[in-house]
Order: sequence, then C-alpha cells, then structure tokens
Amino acid sequence: MPEAPFSDRKARAAARKREKRLKQGALLTVAAFFLLLFMLAFCSLLFFLRPSYSELEKRELAKFPKFSLSALVSGSFFDDINTWFADTFPFREGFLSVNTRIRSLYGLSSATVHGEVAAADDIPDAPPAPTESAASAADEAALAEEAVPSEEETVDLPTQDLGAVLVVGDAAYEYYNFVQSTADKYTAALNKLGGQLAGKTQAYEMVIPTGMDIMLPESFRKNVNTSDQKKAIEYLYGSLGSGITPVDVYQPLQAEKDDYIYFRTDHHWTAKGAYIAYRQYAQAAGFEPTPLSDFTEAVIGGFLGSFYTDTGMNGALAAHPDEIYTYRPADTNDIEITENSGASMTVGIVQDVTGWNQSALYSTFIGGDNPLSVIRNPNLPEGKTCVVVKESFGNAFVPFLTGNYREVYVVDYRYFNKVRSEKLAAFCESVGADDLLIMNNISATRSDGLMQRMISLIG
Repeated sequence: MPEAPFSDRKARAAARKREKRLKQGALLTVAAFFLLLFMLAFCSLLFFLRPSYSELEKRELAKFPKFSLSALVSGSFFDDINTWFADTFPFREGFLSVNTRIRSLYGLSSATVHGEVAAADDIPDAPPAPTESAASAADEAALAEEAVPSEEETVDLPTQDLGAVLVVGDAAYEYYNFVQSTADKYTAALNKLGGQLAGKTQAYEMVIPTGMDIMLPESFRKNVNTSDQKKAIEYLYGSLGSGITPVDVYQPLQAEKDDYIYFRTDHHWTAKGAYIAYRQYAQAAGFEPTPLSDFTEAVIGGFLGSFYTDTGMNGALAAHPDEIYTYRPADTNDIEITENSGASMTVGIVQDVTGWNQSALYSTFIGGDNPLSVIRNPNLPEGKTCVVVKESFGNAFVPFLTGNYREVYVVDYRYFNKVRSEKLAAFCESVGADDLLIMNNISATRSDGLMQRMISLIG
C-alpha cells in the first residue's frame, strides 16, 4: 500500500494534537469546576466567614438554631439549619451585588419604583387648634385605643420604615402615605405632654418633609401615588393645642430647594437643609442663630446611603455618590454619648469618618443614633438647657444648637428606654430643661410602631 503524502500525515498529526489539547482543556475545565465547588463547600463550613448582618438588606441574618429535643423530633431543627446555611453563606453580599449589577445591564429607565406603595388615607382639612380641655380628652381617648407595647415587642423595630422608593435619574425619593389614625394618636400624645410641661418647659414640634415634596415639582408628584406632605403637616400642626409651638420648615426648605439640601442616595436631609430648619427654630425660640460662617466646614465624599442599599445598589445612584457637608461648632466638639449597652464615651459632635463604610458616613453627626447624648458648652455657664427628642433626621441638626445652650440633651425616643426609665416630662424636669424640641421627619409620623415609642416615652 502506498505511503500517504507527507502533507496528509502532517494534517492528521495536527488534528491529533488539537484533539489532545481539547481533551486536556476539557479535563482542566472539569477539574477547575470541581475545585471551585470544593473551595465553596470548604468556605461554607467556616463559621467565622459567615456574616451575621446584611448591609445591603439592612437586616440581621438567620442565626444557627438552638438544639432542642422537640425541634429535632418535629424536623424544624434541620429546617432552621437549612435556613441559616442559605442565609449566611460566605461572601453573600458580593454575590448579591454582582447579581444586581448584571440585572442593571438589562436596560435603564428614567424612573423606577422599588418596593410597594401602601394605600394612604385622605388628609382632612386642618382642624382648628383644640382647647386645652378638648386636648386632654383627646389624649385619653387616643391613647386608650391601643396599649403601649412592651419593650420586648418593640425592641426590634426598624430605625426607619422607608416603604417604596422612586428613582428618577440619579436621585431617589421616598413615598409618603398619610395614616390618620397614627397622626391623631401622635398629636394627642403631644397635647398631653404640653399639659405636663405647662409653666416648666417650653415645647416645640418640628415635622420635617422628605425630599419627595421639596425636590420634585408638584406637576410631577400629581402623577405619583404619594400623599401631599404640606397638607399633612398642616393637619398635624392644626391638631396641636397651645402647649406645643409648631415650627414650620416646609416653606423655608421649599424656598431653597435649588441648594444641596437633600441627599440623592439617602433619605436624610443634608446639613445645609438642617441649618435652614435651625434658623426657623431659632426664630420660634427667640434667639439669634449662629451664622454658618462661624462653623468649620468639611466635606466627606463617596456617600451611598439608604436609598442605594434599598434599591439593590442601583447603578444610576452609584454613578453619582453624595457629598456630606459637615459644620463643626466653634465652642466645643465634644458630645458624651450613652450607647444601648449603657456604656458612655465622649466622641466628636462632628467626627472624622474617613475610611468608614460608604453607607455609614452619616454617622459623622453626633456619633450616630444613641439613646442619650449630652453636649455641654464651656463658654455658656449661665445659659439655657435644651432637650431634643429626635430620630435620625435630628443628627445633622443638633450640632447647630451648640452655641445657643449651656447644655443640650439629645434623646432618641426609639432607644431611650434601654438606658433610662423616666418619662419625658420627668426627664425634662430632672435636667432643668428650658426648651424641648421634638423632631420627626414626616415619614416617621405614619409609622404606628415608631409613634407608639413616642407615646410610651410621654406616658
């Protein structure tokens, strides 16, 4: 049989080499796949790699179940292990982030809604301010409707219930749905407090609008399922008796909406927005506001706040992070905070948070959310004392009060009962409070859980 031409032999040899390389490549791919599976399985068995909290989802992750004979017999013990295993897989935040970014490549829209929008009540016309006797009767009726929850029932309440979020371009906004029953309970409790403080402490109430109503034009909001915040605030203020002085910040914020007064990626106002409200409070309380130029300004870049995490790390928000402007007071930068554990320490009223997680940079103000904090101004030994009752919107506001009061006591009503047992009026009396300012962003006034915390503090 004649020998095949040299060119044919060369082609067959090359084909055999290609086939060998393909087989080797396939074997290497299979080996790499099983190696990856082995590494993931090995990592999943390392308890110290398992996260306990999801920054992306803002929640505690499942905990390893406690063993009991009944749980073993019923099978729930192994079900709970499966839940824990899946919920706390190592590097879950990274996997979720990659998944979100891949999904964002499917297409972009100028306006998207994240979460569900709860139905809202119709907002009645602002009622006439109640008389003191009528306010007292309303107090008892409203507070009797629902028992104050125990600490065990409320201890795990979320810091802020955002509901649904609307993303428009590179900024996000929180929906607001008016809930009349909750609003009425809140104002009834405030009127009761006004009676308790009569002749002792002057009380002020500030309801803060969110960026939805201030930054978005009314023509746009007419097509969005959100309640009219201005009308809601007018209803809340119109329900207050003479013992509580309302502080209007809606119109002043509206007038300066072209400035950087709300974050794009977070539900809070900026310190510039808080300063506008500070000027309004100073006018109501009868003192001269400290000029903004008297504070030391600094800027922290790269802030990606609650809206960024709530929308699954939205790409449009990530492309335009916020800047946090801070204003350090001249008299002192010391604030003594008491943590949930009861431990106390002194931190900066405005502190350097460079290097912190991008979502935690708002903690630059007054050390974040703590049950009780105190600022003492060494330059005002004969000055007045103020108590500020707040949720997180108050954090950027409080530093501006430093130059106006001898002492400022900051009470976060969500956590105060973890370190102190007295009611608000008794606390004001114990510290000799001349003024009391209660601050809530309007979204908090629709949360029955948060308002029950306030009612519990008032008693």
